[in-house]
Amino acid sequence: MRIVVLALMLTLFGCATASDPPRDEGGDWRSFYVVNHGLHTGLAIARPDLLQVLPALAEAFGDGDFVEFGWGDEDFYRAPQATLSLALRALFGSTATVLHAVRIDGDPRRRFAASEVIEVRVTEDGYRRLLAFVAATFTHTASGALAVLGPGLYGESRFYQAEGSYSLFYTCNTWVAEALATSGCPMSPAAAITAGNVMSQLSRATAVGASCLVTASPR
Repeated sequence: MRIVVLALMLTLFGCATASDPPRDEGGDWRSFYVVNHGLHTGLAIARPDLLQVLPALAEAFGDGDFVEFGWGDEDFYRAPQATLSLALRALFGSTATVLHAVRIDGDPRRRFAASEVIEVRVTEDGYRRLLAFVAATFTHTASGALAVLGPGLYGESRFYQAEGSYSLFYTCNTWVAEALATSGCPMSPAAAITAGNVMSQLSRATAVGASCLVTASPR
């Protein structure tokens, strides 16, 4: 039901492989993953790297290889059952947003074998900017702790209060596109309302020989 409702709303309003990886002056490059869940996309990032910029995340994610993040409207994302009224409120009257974080053991491409997963490789500097972008999306309490809201939707996951405003023109996919742009991929976040927008832009970015390189998982 959740998927059907959001699909209707987004439909109404319009929501490559290269031989050498990109390198910075030191010759280093780093990778992360974009997961296409059909209506929304997520970012899977190596857990040890995340803990360098978000040490408080270790409280809930003390082990595992990756953490996948999705961002969105709090009421819609956390609702036991999606409704049309929740979808409309998210698109036109959202009052709060959340990050959904999921622990992943092993390769994200195996964890999400039924989904389209793209590996993105960027420079070390771009990767550090990506980590900083994700860290800045978390809301912190007055004491500096992460604002934990409770268990997530599945597996070993958590909801956290997040920064940013969700709307028809800035969706979960816009957030992912902005993260990709921050890392150095030539994305247009304002034109990334749907998951398809994100994946097609990412593919075109590689095709023009940009500063990031993607490898799609075999389907």
